[in-house]
Amino acid sequence: MPLSVYVIFNIISFCVQYTFLSPTTASVFQFTEEARAALCPFVGTTGMRCFDGNPLHRSSRNFDLELTRLPRGVGISVDRATGQMKAPVVKLTYPSTGSRTWTDGHTGEIFDLFNEATLGSANRIAAAYDTTRIHIFHNASQLSAAWRQTFADGKVRGGELARRPEMLEYFENYFSREEALALSQRVIGLYTLTLNASAVQLNEFASRAISQLTAAFDSDLYEDFVDTWGTHIITRSLVGGMIEERAKVIRCSRVSDDARFAHCIPFGDRGPISSNCTYYTDRMRVISKRRLGGNQEIDNDYEWKKTLATGPALLQILEMVPLFEFVTDKAVKQNLITIIRYRQRQFDVSQAESVRLVDSRLQPCVSGAQTITNAPFKSLSVPYPILGEYCII
Repeated sequence: MPLSVYVIFNIISFCVQYTFLSPTTASVFQFTEEARAALCPFVGTTGMRCFDGNPLHRSSRNFDLELTRLPRGVGISVDRATGQMKAPVVKLTYPSTGSRTWTDGHTGEIFDLFNEATLGSANRIAAAYDTTRIHIFHNASQLSAAWRQTFADGKVRGGELARRPEMLEYFENYFSREEALALSQRVIGLYTLTLNASAVQLNEFASRAISQLTAAFDSDLYEDFVDTWGTHIITRSLVGGMIEERAKVIRCSRVSDDARFAHCIPFGDRGPISSNCTYYTDRMRVISKRRLGGNQEIDNDYEWKKTLATGPALLQILEMVPLFEFVTDKAVKQNLITIIRYRQRQFDVSQAESVRLVDSRLQPCVSGAQTITNAPFKSLSVPYPILGEYCII
């Protein structure tokens, strides 16, 4: 009897987790309270965060000082295999108050900018983001292609697209019900941040972690390091806020052009929907809306924008470099290259098999909708290697 899709997904998920550290294994590189106090909070894809996910507490002694400093939205490590942001790894220093500043256009508040970065306008990049802000994913291939292409281009988007898609989740919630995911991402760009390459130095916590890596390759040790500190460093970013909405739409429609089809989706920023859309709007529904960055308890968009400067979100990774580029020891550097490539390959194989498994269980669309791929990802083809016995160890 063939295995069910859920059993196979669990096998694939187990294989990937088994290949790396057991979650019950204590990490050699576990963050200390000292690191938490020094590195948190920093700008994450949903707003200000810390590496352990725990609530952020600011001491009363430093509270006013922190509010006048521009949040750390660059020099943060990210795991290329999963999209998860890890921790600030670059040493950032602030000049004397008032010598390098940025003024928030929404409130007039003034923030001190750290020495190691250049601040730029977000207008052009945010406008380009908005031209392709609506995506419709009809199958797992398109969803995976979006993820792979943005990372390949070095321009990783935030929100729903910031993480490697869990295909079982999308299969259960959308594709198995003959529904597609429609995603709208409206960005409010505040600024871009670019690290000055000549001034980049790792902070004491990242340096201390790297110093524990051995010249002799130890797979457990290096996997532990990458799992804690990530694989790449964000060197250029778009920072601000995002209003993200998700909708369920017909997976196979009679409209072969996603751009035309998208105009029928009743997202919050839309005016009156054309009468030509009536047939489809009755079969569409917006299922969620969330604000990323700022005070997410505020429901008014105008008032919410005023809170973005003190607690923004990372909207897009514009440039990133491998963490091993900042390692001077040749043996350690080569070991990091080896483990990062191996880890990436394992995740890619698992993802490709998940995509193949999901799409093989979808009914073909009789219209052109099945072959539609959104503009930013249309040139990508995704290979589907088969896992021998489901696991490669």
